[in-house]
Amino acid sequence: MKNIFQKIKYTPSKTAMNVLIKGNIIAPGEAPQKMFERVVNTIFGIEASMGINASETEKIKKLFAQYMSKKLFTPGTPTLTNAGRDGYEKSALSSCAIIPTDLRNKVKSKKIIKAYYRQNMGSGFDLSPYKNPIELLLWLNNLSVSETKNGQYDRYIGNMANLHISHPSIRGFIDLKRNHLLPHFNCSIVVNDNFMNAVIKKETYQLADGQIVKAQNLLYKISESAWSIGDPSIINLDRMNKDNPIKKILPYISAPPCAEMGLSNGETCQFIYIDISKFCTVKGINYKLLKSVVRIIVRALDNSVEYGINRYPSEISSSVARLKRKIGIAVSGIADTLLYYKLPYSSIKARSLARDVVSYVNYISKCTSVELAEKRGSCEAMKFKEKNEYYYDYLSKRYNFSTHTVSKKEWRRLNDKIKKTGLLRNILTITQPPAARVSLLMDCSFGIEPIFGFPTEINQFPKSIVTFIKKNYKGNIKNVLQKVRKEGTFKNTKLSSSAKECLKTATELSPISHIEMVVALAGSNGVIDETASKTVNLPKTASIEAVYEIFLLAHSMGLKNISIYRDGSYLNQPYKLSR
Repeated sequence: MKNIFQKIKYTPSKTAMNVLIKGNIIAPGEAPQKMFERVVNTIFGIEASMGINASETEKIKKLFAQYMSKKLFTPGTPTLTNAGRDGYEKSALSSCAIIPTDLRNKVKSKKIIKAYYRQNMGSGFDLSPYKNPIELLLWLNNLSVSETKNGQYDRYIGNMANLHISHPSIRGFIDLKRNHLLPHFNCSIVVNDNFMNAVIKKETYQLADGQIVKAQNLLYKISESAWSIGDPSIINLDRMNKDNPIKKILPYISAPPCAEMGLSNGETCQFIYIDISKFCTVKGINYKLLKSVVRIIVRALDNSVEYGINRYPSEISSSVARLKRKIGIAVSGIADTLLYYKLPYSSIKARSLARDVVSYVNYISKCTSVELAEKRGSCEAMKFKEKNEYYYDYLSKRYNFSTHTVSKKEWRRLNDKIKKTGLLRNILTITQPPAARVSLLMDCSFGIEPIFGFPTEINQFPKSIVTFIKKNYKGNIKNVLQKVRKEGTFKNTKLSSSAKECLKTATELSPISHIEMVVALAGSNGVIDETASKTVNLPKTASIEAVYEIFLLAHSMGLKNISIYRDGSYLNQPYKLSR
């Protein structure tokens, strides 16, 4: 076999290189090209053990490498860190996990938690079953702090802790991060429709120990904390489980640190992110190229699952991976894409375009998963006909609508094929995690988010913004950027009103604009399998009442989770969102 890397080179930008180094994604002294080669070789090296023809593997591997070198996509940072790296031979390639442990036994828990941390996974903990969730959370955070101090980890230890709204300790849990520094934890309150409806109707709500509380007061308390420190967020696991096709086998109990999906006990997931802006053409999105990319990504992610199955610290995670083989394809570069087509983030056309793209990615990924199952076999969950909703028209019920890229009939045909043949390699295929570092690696805007803010140096403005101004302004571009650099907004520039509308930052957009985008993608009629990580960014002047209303609005519009961040509530935030 020829060495494919003689002609395929991975060259990160200055910003991307900084992420690779500061994030310990590349080993000390390791060249980016070396990282690139070890990642590609590891992902496709596993195919030999699956009995796949070497020439077929080499052909697909080459195309994967070409696409990745052009920054059309990137695997998640744990995959980039772990794959093929010295010292990580026994590590999986997963980004997140619900660590399977009983926290009542701290000695055993400490051992298994550290084992997952060493594999660079973000971790989730459901504290609802425990009588002492606050004490456990403090213990878990102290463990993360002490493990960070020993310097043995190449990735920041990030965790999610969730507690059900009915837990007797809910008030103290809500206030915890306001009273204690918990740098390694995001916190979420697990709400349900009963609680939220009680809030709307101004009714009381009964906690698990029989306490009767005013539902409005509890949500207001959550809002106060979110306004103050950006935590907690709220997640609705009942709604997430509604879209879980095997909830009768393995229900979701928690979520990763940013709540982009539901996860069962011991479950893990691996991600690859696609930069949609690189598929933009004057004639529209290049769906032919996107199809090719998605098909290769599904195969690569399935390979990653296979690689990790025997490398997890617990057999529980291995068993769940065999059962589900769940993968996570995500999109990034949405703000850049909207600038290319001069679409304001808050516009119907912007949401329609995003919805069309993600719907297509979803559909092609499912079709590819069926094709993989024909050659590699289905995930084990497809053996359970009575408890698996794919045998009860899951896809045609879940996607009972058409977009401009995928019709309801196409979903129905795919549904019927899976139902008839039992062929499906991956139980779910698409999600939307946060995408900050991976987006920097691809030199694109973050995930499905709008423009966050603007840099303080002219030469640091993103190419998409500079190109947009060149297309839409005939004056001195440098003067415009100087003004924006100082003021943090385009609203006082001489650009047209339509151009300025496209350049609104996260805090200049109304909360409804944020929510409508995530509803289009991950609401009750969304085009993402489960949910999306989405933060509503608010200006520093926003009130607690505004946060409260956003939580209610998100619930009423069918969302499964939502986070709030008020500018300045975290001292070390990466960007100034307002000036």
